[in-house]
Amino acid sequence: KHLVLFVLLPASLLILLFNFLPSQAQIDQSTAIQSNIARTDLLQKLASTTGSKRIELIRTNILDKDHSYDPYRYDVNVSPSMSQWSNDETQRSGLLPEDIVPLLEEYILEGPSDNTRIFAAKQLAYEYDALGRKEDGDQALITAAKPLNSNSTVAKQLELLRAERALNSGDITTAETILEQTPFPSESQEELNAQKAWLTGRLLFTKGKAQEALAVVNDGLESYKKFWQDIHKQMNAATSSSNEGSTDNTGSAAAPEAGTSDTERQLESLRTAIQSAIDMGNTSTAVVSGTLTRSDGTPVPRAGIFLRAESEVNHSITSAEPYRIVTDTEGRFEFHGVIPGFYQLQLGLGYDQIDGWTWPVQYDDWIEVKPDDRLNESIVLQPLLELQSPINQETLTGKTIDFRWKAVEGAAYYRLSGGGEGAVLGVQIRDRIVDNHISIPVEELYDGGGFSYGSSGDGWESIDPLSLLGFMNPEVRFSWNIEALDADGRLITRSNGYRLNEDTVGNLPFFYLKERELTTADQLLLDKKTDQALEMYQKNIADDPQDVHALHMLVKLMLAKSSLTKDTTLEDKAIPLLEKLIQLQPSTNYAFTLSQYYFDHADWKSYNEYYSYYNELNRSNTNGYVLSINATALMQQGKLEEARKQFAIALKYDDSHRFIGSFLAAELYAGESLSSVMTLAERYPELSFGHSGYRWPRMIKQLLAEQKNQPKVFDQELKEKLEWYVNGQTDVLKQWIASAKPSALKTFMQEVLEVR
Repeated sequence: KHLVLFVLLPASLLILLFNFLPSQAQIDQSTAIQSNIARTDLLQKLASTTGSKRIELIRTNILDKDHSYDPYRYDVNVSPSMSQWSNDETQRSGLLPEDIVPLLEEYILEGPSDNTRIFAAKQLAYEYDALGRKEDGDQALITAAKPLNSNSTVAKQLELLRAERALNSGDITTAETILEQTPFPSESQEELNAQKAWLTGRLLFTKGKAQEALAVVNDGLESYKKFWQDIHKQMNAATSSSNEGSTDNTGSAAAPEAGTSDTERQLESLRTAIQSAIDMGNTSTAVVSGTLTRSDGTPVPRAGIFLRAESEVNHSITSAEPYRIVTDTEGRFEFHGVIPGFYQLQLGLGYDQIDGWTWPVQYDDWIEVKPDDRLNESIVLQPLLELQSPINQETLTGKTIDFRWKAVEGAAYYRLSGGGEGAVLGVQIRDRIVDNHISIPVEELYDGGGFSYGSSGDGWESIDPLSLLGFMNPEVRFSWNIEALDADGRLITRSNGYRLNEDTVGNLPFFYLKERELTTADQLLLDKKTDQALEMYQKNIADDPQDVHALHMLVKLMLAKSSLTKDTTLEDKAIPLLEKLIQLQPSTNYAFTLSQYYFDHADWKSYNEYYSYYNELNRSNTNGYVLSINATALMQQGKLEEARKQFAIALKYDDSHRFIGSFLAAELYAGESLSSVMTLAERYPELSFGHSGYRWPRMIKQLLAEQKNQPKVFDQELKEKLEWYVNGQTDVLKQWIASAKPSALKTFMQEVLEVR
């Protein structure tokens, strides 16, 4: 959990969820040697074993060991929104694809008729897909099912897998034939019925029968949920009965929680996607394809490609993903039957594939899939940017730090970020650097930094002292990262990534900053004696009113405590101290925090003063969030035309379009029609987690429908509610929302009010 500097999200700081990766993964250098030894030993064991013992060796060393029954498992998963990596190298058998394919073929012919046959067939199909032999992958499922009773659960599961593969490859006829010819009992195989409903819903939507698809998915989801709710009740009843008259519950099994299965998530996600598409009139599917290559043109085979919907990108990859594929020998991938909506691509890679390379993806990189699209979304990995100084544990003691790195061809500017080892937060230090070097005063580093608190609790006591001190801690090793961007603000490459051998390791981005020493108050903070530290900083200021460090830390602690304890009086007391601090040491962070405080209190004279000062200190005000806040402030000061221009500029710099709702409200209040505002809503979809990119267009469509009933009455009421919002009469607007009957206007105004 984390909050950013002074609670109020200054523009110069970012939580570096993706960029702040370890520069060198902790992987044993002898892994390759150990893997070869393991492979040789296993192949020798297999060669000397026959019958059931040989089948068991295949099961334990391939099916169980390599992928835990899911072939789409990778060392590294990379996406615009998150990155994950694994050091689970001990799980590898060391076998090569050419070893694995014949062993899996053997298993599906001679192995047991249980679920492991399904796992073997899935993995074999994956291996063939990676070789570009999709037909052989399809045949593997048929072969695995041949010796089975056609009414068995395993046989039916294999048929559903065939139908899914047919859908994924665009073979609608085969998918439809399989689903029509694979009936399931209504009770005993509810899991399979739900999976069939999921596939049937996708099939029907692909055929242009969106409403039928939605009905099938709704029925399947409700039936599935009811089935497991009944099971849950029965288990609870059985548990209660077995515990009657006994005070010792040790050993009693807890009933499983409902609503957590991959199948239910699949159905819910599909229902959301279909409903959203219907609402927008997007009732035909699309194809998304591309290649994964390196910048030198070499393909990256055997990589996982996941096309993930808005509702799915906020959690890790699961087996419920509808659009996933492995690249073939040419690095190609292709998704068929993609329901219109907003998606992000995610990569699954091995350490050997990502070593020395990076995917220059950004947080707001979304793909809008429209009906009947045939999109090419090729991905190119770029070499990691090389750093020159400070590097390799260098200790710095001066008043400035000279950062230098190798210039990147095509770079219009660079972005410098960094942070301390062990801290949750990283800091954007400087943006729009035009040269491949820059000198940063240490005071600028000291000004930055957020604060975080850990899982031990949500209170004041759990605050992380490392995050509070940031670059002011001389005992911490720091790391830095450079991103190179083109003239359009698109990322070209970065320095942070995986460097795993002598050829790729380069210069390590680590340094120590020992320009200052820890004070007694700092040490109390590191010892997690936060209240004592706060008192000591106060004493230091009383002894020396010009003590900038103590004043900075006191303000930071007060604002952090105010945020965590919800004690707003602490924030009020901190502001005069911050105003004193900015006089002693001007800072964009301080100026923005002060402007934000006065914005929240509608003190427009003070807000304008500090926002103007922020612009004086800031080298380039291109932060969409800051510009949007100022547009809102202009609007609430009655400067509507200025606000509209500022919103339009801000949205161009903010790819998430998080303030589009406020812009729409300002445009409507200025007299623009709902139809013209619809165009803006579609041009600037809000692409932030937890929301649909179509939510504002959907609301405008609902307003248009509501307007048709009584146009004059509707327009008058809309104007009144917008006037409350534009003039900052939020209490009046909230009271109306609380008492008004459900309507499109109520929904719209409630959402506008919640724009942050």
